[in-house]
Amino acid sequence: MLQISEDDQLKDMCPICKTDKYLSPNMKFLINPECYHKICESCVDRIFSLGPAPCPYPKCGKILRKNKFKQQIFENLVIEKEIDIRRKVGAIYNKTEEDFPDLKEYNQYLENIEEIVFKLSNGIDVEQTEAELAQYEQDHRIEIIEKNMRESQKSADLIKYQDAMERLKQEKLKIQKRMELEDLEFTKLQQQDLLDRMANSSMTSEELIKQQQSQLTKRNSQRKRQLQQINSQLEQQFNQTNPLAKSNTKEDDSTTIPFTPFQGDREIHKKYQLLHIPQTIDEIMDIENASKGSYHDPYVFGLAKNKEYLGAGWRITNVFERALDEAFMGLGCNIETEKSVSV
Repeated sequence: MLQISEDDQLKDMCPICKTDKYLSPNMKFLINPECYHKICESCVDRIFSLGPAPCPYPKCGKILRKNKFKQQIFENLVIEKEIDIRRKVGAIYNKTEEDFPDLKEYNQYLENIEEIVFKLSNGIDVEQTEAELAQYEQDHRIEIIEKNMRESQKSADLIKYQDAMERLKQEKLKIQKRMELEDLEFTKLQQQDLLDRMANSSMTSEELIKQQQSQLTKRNSQRKRQLQQINSQLEQQFNQTNPLAKSNTKEDDSTTIPFTPFQGDREIHKKYQLLHIPQTIDEIMDIENASKGSYHDPYVFGLAKNKEYLGAGWRITNVFERALDEAFMGLGCNIETEKSVSV
């Protein structure tokens, strides 16, 4: 059984050469899973470079090899030992829930693992437990190897999937940034065009602003649909090469498309028509009267008259458009709840 005092755990001095970590900050402590006694890296090189040798700790006597030493991860060596034991036992008892006919048998399997770890960690019937562990490994060698091979394949597929997802993400960001730069350049040109038209046109400033706002709204809608189509194409290409989806591919590809109850996010032409919403400055400043027979939201009306919001380009139309878009996409619609109510 591993017995370590608090002084030994907290001490930053090599018990062999008496080098203090305070005076030698670059000093590293190593431990060997045979006995978990802490020794500095220099002492390990000096004592074990010529081959196996007894542990220099008094009354230990375990024969240690240099290639078995490793850097200590946890400050508490008891935890360090338990982690190593769990890793060793887990490599042998490597079945998962899918390998059992029911949950009860799987839980029994897990309890058996915990009992083995507890005995080895606390020095209870160590020789007998290790002999049983070795016998189990011998009896189930083929199953263990097959399971490891399946898990290795899953890990490899997962790594490929993560790499593909990262490439997809970067490609989407690159396209989005390019479109944002194009939109920024377009906005500058529109501002210059508005100034030129204000100087030369017979139309009022409000009429010119309204006309340009209408054009910008149409263009933004087109750009949004264009970005959605590009992203959709990229995702389709990704799904065709997705390593994790190969084993689960079905004839019905509709299952790979995100579900929205009313398909509102895939309609090019909107299924609704907005009521009249105040657009001009005069209408906005008198929005309570100008919006009669249309939408009514006192809180949003207050924001609409805020000069900071107006100056930033925010318009009340955006609020009602977004609300209707979300409704037609089915956002916030709980299908299970709807079913229970209808029944």
